[in-house]
Amino acid sequence: MISALCKTADMSVTVLPMALEVTRLFGGYFLSPANLPGYFSWLDALSYAKYTYVGLSLNELSGLELSCKGATSNATCIHNGETTLKSLGFDYIDIGGCVGTLLAFIIFCRCVAYLGVRFLKH
Repeated sequence: MISALCKTADMSVTVLPMALEVTRLFGGYFLSPANLPGYFSWLDALSYAKYTYVGLSLNELSGLELSCKGATSNATCIHNGETTLKSLGFDYIDIGGCVGTLLAFIIFCRCVAYLGVRFLKH
């Protein structure tokens, strides 16, 4: 999509890393949505990597029951996956919502890329 909107290869090589960095920073890997300042919440919603990470976390942690046998006395024990999901701030969406959002991202990016190639490239 980025390369379809840029006039030259040099411009797309410059713009693409900036767009990818926003996706990486707000994807949930480094800073969970629960700890994100309010003025950055809109950037969090634009990160497609967030929806893959949240979907994967929901798939792996939903319904998971953990045993704390062998834990030391001063360790914190989390007994189920829902507690982890809530602490990460991933309890607001389900897997279907993540898949739907990713499909919407794909459709949007393809439409924008088509329009860029159709009307901007000569």
